[in-house]
Amino acid sequence: MKSLKELTPADLKPWDPAHPVTTDEHMRLRRRRLIVASPTITVAEALDMLASNNIISLPIYSHYVPGKIVNIVNIRDILAYTTSLPNPQGDNSSQADPTKGSVAVPESWKEKLESNIESVMTLDATKESYRFLECDIDENIGKVMKAFSSGIHRALVCAYPTPDAKSPNPSFLLTQSDMVYYISKHPDVVPKEILDHSVQALFPEAFSRTLLTVRAQDPTLHALRYMDHNDRTAAAVLDHEGRLVGNISASDLRGLRDTNLGLLQDPVMQFLDRIRPQRPSPVVTTRDGTLGYVIEQVCNHKIHRVWVVDDERRPVAVVTLTDIIGLLDKRL
Repeated sequence: MKSLKELTPADLKPWDPAHPVTTDEHMRLRRRRLIVASPTITVAEALDMLASNNIISLPIYSHYVPGKIVNIVNIRDILAYTTSLPNPQGDNSSQADPTKGSVAVPESWKEKLESNIESVMTLDATKESYRFLECDIDENIGKVMKAFSSGIHRALVCAYPTPDAKSPNPSFLLTQSDMVYYISKHPDVVPKEILDHSVQALFPEAFSRTLLTVRAQDPTLHALRYMDHNDRTAAAVLDHEGRLVGNISASDLRGLRDTNLGLLQDPVMQFLDRIRPQRPSPVVTTRDGTLGYVIEQVCNHKIHRVWVVDDERRPVAVVTLTDIIGLLDKRL
């Protein structure tokens, strides 16, 4: 068995058009055709594409070069765009109509949803969507691991058809989730002693950094602005006693439509109840939880982070996919 760093994107996400994807597990192990959008779509249409395809990033074609991808809009961009919504006139947070589910939606907010997707795209060279990583399908993933450990969340894998190929070998996105999911199905690519170590022993820096939290009763738009200001895509939601009761993430914004934008003025937990009524409880572990357990939970629940809690269910740290891949990049 090869070690993780010896693998290639083709190993992590095989392409076999002769065998159709039939189950969710096959879908996660197989390469998906790249979903790419026209640069003329609106923000609302982009949100629909993200939600309907259950993805958190959307490559955008060039206006001028057919077939060339020039940007990848991701949920971090959507978060920043959402937090730029102007404050509604007056404080309507306590005026929600229970028969309609929320307060009236300001027209200025609806107009922003109908804006061209380019209003979300950034030309900031420090942002991931503008400086997205590209790699070749047959190179080992060492470079990708290093990028993923520094906060890059996805790579565009360039797959060029060979002269003897019977069908094109399409380009695709390789994500942090793909890498960790592969480990969960092929644990031999990582030394067992690492998987058996506790999160406290493996991730001491996770316990020393400031944990981003919001209160359940905070207005959702305020909570999102707090996340954006701190350059985070998620925050722990706490009750009045500081216990973990929820998780708000930029990916929750995929459910926004012009009909429910008013939910952004609601308290965080009310927003989550309406936007994701079937959501599970936050996934947690303790200081003694192993890396193997964390990886299992990440993959079973299709999430990007696991909260570490104490005996009172108060969060003390969070372990993210970036943390996991960063650790393996150093240890392997």
